[in-house]
Amino acid sequence: MARDDERMRLLVPRATAERIRREMSRRQFLALGGAGAAAAGLALAGCGGDDDGGDTTAAGAATTAAASEGSAAAGVGGDLSIYTWAEYQNPENTDAFAAANDVNVVLDIYDSNEAMLAKLELAAGSSGYDVVVPTSGFIPLMVSKDLLLELDYSRLPNAGNIDPAIAELAAAHDPGNVYAIVKDWGSTGWVYDASVITEPITDWAGFVTAAAQDGVSGFVTLLGAPGDVTGIVFWRDGIDWRTTDPADLDHAEEVLLNELAPHIKAFDSYPGVTLVAGEYVLSQAWNGDARVAVLEDPERYVWGLGAPKTELWVDTWVILKSAPHVDNAYAWIDNILDPAVSAKEVEFHGYNTAVLGTEDFLPADLPAREIIFFTEEEVARLLPGEVNEAQDRIVEIYNNLKAAAGA
Repeated sequence: MARDDERMRLLVPRATAERIRREMSRRQFLALGGAGAAAAGLALAGCGGDDDGGDTTAAGAATTAAASEGSAAAGVGGDLSIYTWAEYQNPENTDAFAAANDVNVVLDIYDSNEAMLAKLELAAGSSGYDVVVPTSGFIPLMVSKDLLLELDYSRLPNAGNIDPAIAELAAAHDPGNVYAIVKDWGSTGWVYDASVITEPITDWAGFVTAAAQDGVSGFVTLLGAPGDVTGIVFWRDGIDWRTTDPADLDHAEEVLLNELAPHIKAFDSYPGVTLVAGEYVLSQAWNGDARVAVLEDPERYVWGLGAPKTELWVDTWVILKSAPHVDNAYAWIDNILDPAVSAKEVEFHGYNTAVLGTEDFLPADLPAREIIFFTEEEVARLLPGEVNEAQDRIVEIYNNLKAAAGA
């Protein structure tokens, strides 16, 4: 088995890698130290419930846990290589899986779907990765490039635990969920230091305005994800963020270059820990990462879900067609879909896994629960994205913004 310092390889810039390593250590502490008051409901508000999700009682969870152990036994020994986002797997679960199955698990880290896809294409089938975690909108592109293995659901008995409503969202990009199975889902908003920004930010227009304030300008970060960055303009201005209209794209570029570029310090997909360290004041963030800062000091660090509209993303597990350790890949995914294992994931990364029955295993006093589980009103703001013919232009806008910001 690998030592802890060998288990995770960070394929991101050095400064980002150091922040992630600090963050992983702190998140482990928080996940192990947090205990609970009233069980947290996990189904997507307003998008369906438990009707078709199987037995979600504690007894049912025990049954699925047994099924998970059985499926994991099919992949005993050897290696497993996972290419994923940072701070996205609970090390406790990874270590337990490795020990139970005598599997050497190695995690490589990326900070955008675009970076992941570029590396897989460059490797031309020789990446050595088994499991990857793309956002669902990228599944059609990966299928078109013949990168993905069709899933054999007979080897994933715990797949029945996935909330059908979330599986359906993923199926919009992967009809029948043939190639991908839900990992978790979330959204995009902002997190800021309220000791500096004293006027609450309530929408994307307020985010852009706050970025230009004295004491904030120069300490602003945007995500390292092109679609989320252009989304700021589209969500603010009432434009469908899936637009392919050249005029809309030109508008997004103009706004970003003129209204945001002068204030940006960095493009950082994991800003939570650095915000707490005092290096940032205002960050565009995914909800789970924003929760990191809020847990540190809920009076000082404030999360806001994007408004009037924002993103609904679904991240997925896929197995590469070139995977050298397919048995271990299936065992890993099925294990993660067990509600007891899933609960540990939720505690660690702060995202909704869509695994029914997980709430039975969550601490009753799960902190900052509202950042993980959205209300019906919040869900109504969320819009799924897609990767379409505008993708190259969106990446171009993002690169132009980075150059203009000097970040």
